Amino acid sequence: MTMKFPFTEDTLRKKLEAGTGLSVDCLTCRRKAVLDVAELVKRLGPDRGAMHWDLIKVIYCHECRDAGRDDRNLQFTNHARTPDKRKG
Repeated sequence: MTMKFPFTEDTLRKKLEAGTGLSVDCLTCRRKAVLDVAELVKRLGPDRGAMHWDLIKVIYCHECRDAGRDDRNLQFTNHARTPDKRKG
């Protein structure tokens, strides 16, 4: 993929093509999970938005939901591709 500027990763397809990662933290119970972007593309589609307000609609904390707490008090973190993972 040739880098185009301004560089944006506003869809799951763009995140997958860029090879970057995504994790989610529950601010209620402090759980953390690294999300598999390829699996998100399979489940939600490649054109699903990858920004906070897009993902908060479909991702929630299972532990907090089971306990009856706020299950959408989430924070998403983008992970850049590190130099050792880049080709070339």
